[in-house]
Amino acid sequence: MAELRANREKPNFDNNPKLIEAINDMRANFNADSQNKVINAALRCTFLVPAHVVQQQKPTGEHEVVFDENNRAQVKDKMDVQTSARFILITNNKTQDKFFPVFTDKEELSKLKTDQPFQAFSMKFGDIAAVAEQNPAVKGFVINPFHENLPFTQEMLTSIGQTLMKVKQEREAQAAQQGAGITHTTNPDAE
Repeated sequence: MAELRANREKPNFDNNPKLIEAINDMRANFNADSQNKVINAALRCTFLVPAHVVQQQKPTGEHEVVFDENNRAQVKDKMDVQTSARFILITNNKTQDKFFPVFTDKEELSKLKTDQPFQAFSMKFGDIAAVAEQNPAVKGFVINPFHENLPFTQEMLTSIGQTLMKVKQEREAQAAQQGAGITHTTNPDAE
């Protein structure tokens, strides 16, 4: 179970329509450029992630005096309420692989049918990727599984993470060079 943390940022779903457009463009003309546009759009998105919320009371080891309706005192264990979420998984019928479903909007989320009540949490791409990578029982996550059905597998997430780390290191190295008064050019004719 994943422990819930309050996200203090206001969810921003403004980039999600751009992702849907990029997915449609990629499917119409699949190439490295269209695939990169989908990844770049997804990195800027916030998704709705369904989870079963569980509240458990656990004794703290301390005691408190509680008065009943007849004003009689009783000693009871103090209880600590812990809230956790169990993310919903869906199974690919062909491969039997399990994925976290994530949704770009409430309309897509409404297509999820389950017997148990759930809450949807707003999560950014990186947070979803981290949860997926920490859970060896899942293959990854899938965006809008009942419409666009775009999976991001563990392998894809690892590759995206490595690429982002490489870009970050290159930018830091470039900033360090510029900070030292050193400029770098790839043009051999430059002065």
